[in-house]
Amino acid sequence: MKHQETKKQLKKGVLAATLLAGMMLTACGGNTSTQGTSGGNSKDAKPIKIGVLVDKSGKGADWGKKQEIAATIAAEEINAAGGINGSKIELIFKDTGGKNESAVKLTRDLDQEKAAAIAGPFFSGECEVAFPVANQLKLPIISASSAKPGVSANNRPWAFRNSMTDDKLLNNAIPKFVKHFNVKKIAIIHDEQDAWSKSVGTALFPQILKKNNVQISNEGDFITFKTGTTDFSAAVTKLKSLNPDAIAFGGLYGEAASFAKEMERQGFKKPVIGGVGMYSAALIQQGGKAVENFVATADWNPDRPDPKVKAFVDKFTPIAQKITPADPSPGHFEANMYETIHVTADILKKANKNGSSDLADLRETIKQGWTTLKGYPGITGTFAIDSAGDGDKENYPLIIKNGKYEILN
Repeated sequence: MKHQETKKQLKKGVLAATLLAGMMLTACGGNTSTQGTSGGNSKDAKPIKIGVLVDKSGKGADWGKKQEIAATIAAEEINAAGGINGSKIELIFKDTGGKNESAVKLTRDLDQEKAAAIAGPFFSGECEVAFPVANQLKLPIISASSAKPGVSANNRPWAFRNSMTDDKLLNNAIPKFVKHFNVKKIAIIHDEQDAWSKSVGTALFPQILKKNNVQISNEGDFITFKTGTTDFSAAVTKLKSLNPDAIAFGGLYGEAASFAKEMERQGFKKPVIGGVGMYSAALIQQGGKAVENFVATADWNPDRPDPKVKAFVDKFTPIAQKITPADPSPGHFEANMYETIHVTADILKKANKNGSSDLADLRETIKQGWTTLKGYPGITGTFAIDSAGDGDKENYPLIIKNGKYEILN
């Protein structure tokens, strides 16, 4: 779909939902007051620009399009409820294509375009190169999806992630997976090109599995594949020869679906555990019955009994049905992006800043707000930012049963 058509669909869907804006902003901890701004308390105050780095044309294109929907919904809610102390929030979307070099260039571009902050980029590899640039520019940058440990910690004090790192997620999920399936021996396979997947496969899986007394069948000889692989015949044949109780899969949902189909073709029925990149409704749609007993990690539960969760899902889904019809439900990356825009706006509201404030002051205020964020009532639950600059959120291992995700206890 062309970008202009996407924007029209986004606008149409969002405007149809603005009657819920005030309720949603309040539920997310927003302050609708427009009084007492250091920028002059003007209804005509300049807009506040927020850059949004998404991948709309690369390996994460579906995620990128959905994150754009989530960010747009948040911005429309904020503006409909009075903006940021009289200033409208203005989102500047940039498509990285999932490429590291693009993430760097576009970070610099957004600095020149006077963005007060950046939401994104998506992949950990992009963050590893874009975060140092933002840090140098003194430009707050907040990824809503990156999960590789240490990326924020290496780029203090301007880099943050409103997402859970995989070490936290897998330390919670693996003991439950091991107990549920009585796993004594496991084999590891991972994407050798993607930074997040490689980190999970070569470092996190071995460390956490050993801690849970699980033997690794192919330790020192991990089976690998490349991003975009669809033919897993040789990999599955080798895994079968190892006869493990389960598989640890370091890769994204598209490759995971192809892997599951090959497991099914070869009659190799084993439970599989993966990380945040494997969690998507598209995994079920692409993998069908082959992905039964696949377990992924997430810091978002769309069925959590919270009115603001239902309101977001109900608002998001009809828009996404036109843009990403194969997977219209919001996942954790979209929930985290929605929260990222709201949190950034709330920080400025509480500090009585608006678009008439000095840009360096806006950036410093946002940085300090994210650094000290505690007890924020978001749609993912009440969360905080830890000392490393990463999200500390409720999280759930999710298992596919009868074509649906459910929490693995």
